[in-house]
Amino acid sequence: MYYKRNESYRFVFNQPVTGKLTKREESNTVNAVVEVLDVSNEGAKVRCNHDINFARNQKVYLSFSLNSSAFHAPGTVIWSKRFHSSTEMGLHLQTDNEYRNNMIKELKEIAKQKKKSNK
Repeated sequence: MYYKRNESYRFVFNQPVTGKLTKREESNTVNAVVEVLDVSNEGAKVRCNHDINFARNQKVYLSFSLNSSAFHAPGTVIWSKRFHSSTEMGLHLQTDNEYRNNMIKELKEIAKQKKKSNK
């Protein structure tokens, strides 16, 4: 299955943002610390340094913070690629208008801070 996020923007972080990825299985819940590499309104690319198997189409829950705002969204693993010591995954997130508006606000603030620091 070919999948490419064709959204109006995708924000790639210079330094990955720490987050938590949760998958719920029939009898237990598995949590993994992840690095959020990029985000958009309905997706994210994350890297997990743990040896935890997140299968394609696995239902997950992503949590992370930008500046002072916390973001939480259910989603699905669309693709995953294993490396020697980590796994990268593409997530499709189910977001609402509040999530999207807060995301845009925080990303604008991050971009503004970056621009100031480059001067």
